[in-house]
Amino acid sequence: MEAGGPRSGLTRRRVTTKAELRGFIDLTASIASARGESDHVVPLVASDITAWASGSGWFAEEVELWLLTDDSGAAVGRVLCHRSRLLAERLSDGPGAQAPETLFFGALEALDAAVIEEIIALVLDRADALGACRVFGPVSPLPNVTGGLVTAGFEHPGFFDTAWNPEFITEAFAAAGFSTWGPAQTWEVRLDTVPHTRATAVSPVEWAEHGLRRRPATRLGMRGFAARLLPTLNAAFSALPYFTQISPAQLRSQMAGLSVLADPSLIVDVVGAEEGDDAPSRCFALVVPDPVPVLRRHGGRLGPSALWDLLRHRSRLTDAVLIIQGTDPRYQGQGLLSLVTREVYAGLVAGGYRRVRVTFIAEDNPASAAVFAKAGGTPLHSLCFLDRRLESAPEGTDLALERPAADASDTAATDDADTTGSDASDVEGADASDTTRTGASVTAATGTSVTAGPGTSVTAGSGPQSSPGISARLLTSLFRTAGRAPSAHNTQPWMPTVAGIAEDGAVAEVSLTVDPDRTLPAGDPRSEDLHLSLGCWIEAFAIAAAEADLAVDVASVDGWGPGLTVGLDVRSGAGRAGGSDSPVAAWPSFTVADLEHRQVDRGPLARDEATLAAAVETANIALAQSGARLVEVTDGLWARLLDRAEHWSFSTPAVFIETLAWLRFDPRDPAYREDGLTAECLRIPSIGARAAALLNRAPLRPFVARAVSGALAPVGWFTRRPQGPAAETPPRRTGAPHHLILAVTEAALDTEVADDGTPAANPTTFASAVADSGQADSASAARADTVPADTAPADVEAMAAARELRLGRDLLRTWLLFDRAGLRVDVHSEIKDCPETHASLRDLLGRQKCAGSETLPDGSARFTRPIAAFSVGRSTTRVPRSHRRSDA
Repeated sequence: MEAGGPRSGLTRRRVTTKAELRGFIDLTASIASARGESDHVVPLVASDITAWASGSGWFAEEVELWLLTDDSGAAVGRVLCHRSRLLAERLSDGPGAQAPETLFFGALEALDAAVIEEIIALVLDRADALGACRVFGPVSPLPNVTGGLVTAGFEHPGFFDTAWNPEFITEAFAAAGFSTWGPAQTWEVRLDTVPHTRATAVSPVEWAEHGLRRRPATRLGMRGFAARLLPTLNAAFSALPYFTQISPAQLRSQMAGLSVLADPSLIVDVVGAEEGDDAPSRCFALVVPDPVPVLRRHGGRLGPSALWDLLRHRSRLTDAVLIIQGTDPRYQGQGLLSLVTREVYAGLVAGGYRRVRVTFIAEDNPASAAVFAKAGGTPLHSLCFLDRRLESAPEGTDLALERPAADASDTAATDDADTTGSDASDVEGADASDTTRTGASVTAATGTSVTAGPGTSVTAGSGPQSSPGISARLLTSLFRTAGRAPSAHNTQPWMPTVAGIAEDGAVAEVSLTVDPDRTLPAGDPRSEDLHLSLGCWIEAFAIAAAEADLAVDVASVDGWGPGLTVGLDVRSGAGRAGGSDSPVAAWPSFTVADLEHRQVDRGPLARDEATLAAAVETANIALAQSGARLVEVTDGLWARLLDRAEHWSFSTPAVFIETLAWLRFDPRDPAYREDGLTAECLRIPSIGARAAALLNRAPLRPFVARAVSGALAPVGWFTRRPQGPAAETPPRRTGAPHHLILAVTEAALDTEVADDGTPAANPTTFASAVADSGQADSASAARADTVPADTAPADVEAMAAARELRLGRDLLRTWLLFDRAGLRVDVHSEIKDCPETHASLRDLLGRQKCAGSETLPDGSARFTRPIAAFSVGRSTTRVPRSHRRSDA
């Protein structure tokens, strides 16, 4: 690999294989070697990168790893892209719930300027494709882990837990219109320059005078230290604008391996003299020998050989890194930090260390910088984060390439260096000076063109944003965001197109139709799932539009099933956070971040009684306006229903063949990353997926279906035999998740299903289908009008479709509500689609007490109908993300 020269033919490749992941990890070393910078770079820990890629670590959001390759296929650049709702809300200038969709990037490596320019273009394209209107980085994956871009001091090598990059990368971002955010500096303190009074250990008498004691640290006690540290760490750093609360899982991950690397004499943990050993720290400092030489030699991999290398050469590590220090806000301003700093310097001097380096002290925190300036320290690197708002990204930049100041002592208060500990009030305040970020990390050694629908091809732009007028570009961006809506088998049957836009951009019309090739005629003959899916899309579109200050109303519903056409009116300047056609206080205001975060989890779910009860109560209040409700089914009954429904799905050849067509077993299949149910989402092991891929070919599907149907015939006879009541095992003991049915009264649908699966008029009550396809203001409004028995079939079909569209919107709202509560769903539509289990559910629901009266106004019985069936619980494993056509 050779550096320099213009480069053409760069190819973007998302990392999907183990070989590509190895290439991503190895790129830091290979590029540094090509440029002669091997002694400057700071490799990311390989196990962290692997965890981000697989979703197996503490960071729950999906992380995209991208490689850039040249004409020869050699990797020449890399970047990771991801989103974090918590960080986006933290960085927002306004209320967190209104935080713009933000794409974060990090793990940058580029061989030369041409490559980094292409990486920037890739990041902006991904932001555009994902509907983000803000780009922020570098963070890997959060600022409280590692991040930042060096803007000055390039001649100084990087050190552990900080960043280093060549100057041309900084210049490229400046030229691309990125602004600086949170400028900061790293510091270096040579221990031979530290005044003696600042490097004198605190005596037992001094600790006692302050009512404090230092808890001893050991390599084997790192887990306990982390537990005591966590509450103080989160409290001390909570005021920082980029800090997101660190979870126990994140802290354990970032401190993994600390027992090997740590020098216990450099870990200072101070607690009250009378407090127990398990009390949270009042003040702390975590300093470690700098392991970056070992990381460089092993390319960031901390396997057995690297750990052995670390153990063998630990005595040769004469540089140390102050990872983090902080004081509980309740005890700030009492001189604790000065005592802790003395202990740190004393331990470093006694241990024979040459220097200590400090990561990331913000320029707006001069008091923390003064602590190190008084000890003879000097700034080393200047760093910043990069920020770009895509709605008005300017050409040029304010990204200044400034050199660090030679001395920051003039920012300090009066220096009483001749006394020991008496200068605490001079350098400690009630805010940032007691929370030296040092990276806020506790890591240990460890314009493309898009098509929204037929006839609508426009240049891609930024995500949803406030706009003085509606444009095709904005609507197309909203279409992409709405594409995250759920659908049966992930078929994504919607086809939205822009039907017209007023000249002043105040009003637009959108036509929503159905792609007949993306329907399920065998498994969904009544088109119920199709209508629910389209209703989910409409609600997602309305939520996205509301964030762009647009309102969406359902103007017309014509046809039914594959022939359905929905007209949507979009109005500027009238958006609402809820995304509904009319405001409903019962539903929370959902956001694009909610849409992006929602996932179906087909893995093991954990039961959560209290959280579910609260969420169901809120949902049922809102659902009552649609004549719908959530009904919980016992685990034993659910298991029996699911067994019979799955048998029906497999033993009915037409249904089984149709399902096979939407299963994606082979990652090499172009459709794998577009639609359908992937082996990863279905939690099918790779060996089983490879075998299934061989059989799941269109010519073989009829034979496979007939073979499976024949094999299951005896099983079907057995399952249909009369059985006694099954003994229920308490779910709290088995850990089974909750099982819910979304049920709707027949009065809310006002249609019956004919033998051919099409709707027929039900001479009861029926509200205006089109007017109520959004959210009605009351339950009575949903049942206001009377439909004559001789209503034309086409009108009945449209009214039935409109009702199911509305229920689809309610279904998505329900799932978003659960997601906000930390719950995910596992959908089992087969239970309500199978005729036998559908009838069983209707019988069960008919015996349940409905909200409202037990009979209709005309005295007829109120029957209920299952609309959706799903399990609910807390995710216990990483949840693979389903793919969308709009992601491509």
